[in-house]
Amino acid sequence: FWFVRELQIVDRTDNTTTVHFVIGSDLFVQVFLSQQTGRLNLALVGPSGRLYGRDRERESWHRHPFENPKTHEATSVGMSSHPLMQFMAEVEDLLIAHALI
Repeated sequence: FWFVRELQIVDRTDNTTTVHFVIGSDLFVQVFLSQQTGRLNLALVGPSGRLYGRDRERESWHRHPFENPKTHEATSVGMSSHPLMQFMAEVEDLLIAHALI
């Protein structure tokens, strides 16, 4: 994606990986994956914390809407078969719509 400046592997264990797709000095996408539990957390993070996110826990998806990222909003439809690509496309739309880049 054109807006990603750098990829950083922030943490890695035998079962988990946390990666940051750096967009700016205080803006990044964080991806957390646990192979053991299947948990996948995707978040757009800014200086004040999570701005938007989608999480999969126990095969169920929920999102943290941009308007109120502290809430959990159940989604009747999960993510596509390529959740990272879908999430990054959503982030791109948010970055442009809210003039974050």
